[in-house]
Parts: sequence; C-alpha cells; structure tokens
Amino acid sequence: MKILHAVLRPGFGICLFLSQFTSNRNTFFTDNLYLILFGVVITIAGVSLLLASSTHLGRAKETGLIATSGPFQYIRHPIYTSVYLISIGIGFLFFAWIWFLVMVVFIPLWWLESKEEEKEMLEKHGEKYVSYQERTKMFIPGVV
Repeated sequence: MKILHAVLRPGFGICLFLSQFTSNRNTFFTDNLYLILFGVVITIAGVSLLLASSTHLGRAKETGLIATSGPFQYIRHPIYTSVYLISIGIGFLFFAWIWFLVMVVFIPLWWLESKEEEKEMLEKHGEKYVSYQERTKMFIPGVV
C-alpha cells in the first residue's frame, strides 16, 4: 500500500491535468457562465473545507489526539472530501467529460488510501478511534 500512497496524489493530478485537453473548446475555461459560477462556488467550498480541516488536524497532531473538532466532527476524511470538491469545481470550470471520468476511476483508490490511514489510527488510538468511527461517516456527513 505504500506504493498507492506514493503514486495516488501525483497520478490523480497528472490524469486530471491531461484530461482537460480532451475537450473541444476554443477557450481555456468553458464558455458557459453558469458552469463557471458553479465551478467557482464548489472550488471555494473545497478550499474552505481544506483550510479548516488542515487547521484542526494540525491542532490534533500537536496534542497527539484524534482530530474530532471542526469538519472532523462530521466526517473522518474531510481533506479527501475537500480534494474532491476542489476537483469537481475545477472540472466544471474546464468542463471536460474525461475529467469527471478520472475522478470516478480514482474513487476506489482514495477509499483504499483512507482505509489504510484508518488502520494506522486504530493501531494508535484503539477503542477511542472505533468510537469515533461509529459516530462519523468517512466522506459525506450522514451518507458515506
């Protein structure tokens, strides 16, 4: 799984970058104003979630505790969720259909990565992490 950890992020970024060139458009971004606005809103939401998650995770790491405040009180992997929100937002800005296909193909890989992280947390925190898992979802509050 260490290979997955080393390859996942760069591979995801490279595939998304290359996929934007598959669209038949004359401009860098889509020419649909509604898609641009939607993309900007989703991207801002993702960046906001990323900043909040990073702040709360940093505080938890300093104390050696499980991050359970901020976004972590609702989902266990808000940073992964933020990566997907940012990617969805940018995908709407470029609006290349292969962009979204890449995102779907990478979902199982991000899931495997998060499961590996959870194994590490279980080893480190034991029953406290089990309790945290029982009251939070992985990526989307109340859903998944």
